[in-house]
Amino acid sequence: MTRSARPSQADRVYSELRAKLLRGDLPIGQRLIEQQLAADFATSRTPVREALRRLEGDGHVVRDPAGGLCPAVPSVRSMRELYDVRLALEELMVRRASVSGDRGELEAILQDWRALEAERSGGRSHHGPEFVHQDESFHERIARAAGNDVAVRMLRDLNDRIRILRVHDFTSDDRVGATIADHLEIVRTVLEGDADAAAAFMRAHVQRSALVVRERVGEALARMFEVSES
Repeated sequence: MTRSARPSQADRVYSELRAKLLRGDLPIGQRLIEQQLAADFATSRTPVREALRRLEGDGHVVRDPAGGLCPAVPSVRSMRELYDVRLALEELMVRRASVSGDRGELEAILQDWRALEAERSGGRSHHGPEFVHQDESFHERIARAAGNDVAVRMLRDLNDRIRILRVHDFTSDDRVGATIADHLEIVRTVLEGDADAAAAFMRAHVQRSALVVRERVGEALARMFEVSES
């Protein structure tokens, strides 16, 4: 394999293996063996090793006591607790932004998400990790527009903790479209200065995301147990 071919092979293995992990296609406790994966993906062990390194960094796989890599098991309880904290913080930030937010930053947020909406209408697909980061940026920018740097840092920390779970939220084009629509509704309401409405829209938005994540994580967990018992 040439040097230039390795990244594309590693990217392919990473993408396909990550999709299997998110779907729960691999049983709980199953060790991921480089040689077997190389055979499964019709490649050498080097791109498999690179893909596994990235997946471990993302939190999709974890090391067992013996040092082998296994699928990470999502924690529903941890997700619920983190979303509770996120919800309280997000509501406070949109209220502050509605009353005394930086209008220049808020207008920029509105324009950026209108552009995303136009791209999606034009047929460009937005999903997976790329969109997760765009979504995180929206919420951090609202906090920044509210003038609260501490809240920005707290949201960034929360996002780091729940990112592996939130990827489950953006596996369909419908969810991406709904999120774009929610964001536009939230920022427009903030610009109108209606703090109560903005907080209500933000609460519904975050709760909807938490519900979708919980359902899809539950489905993945159920599938992981089914595969391990088969």
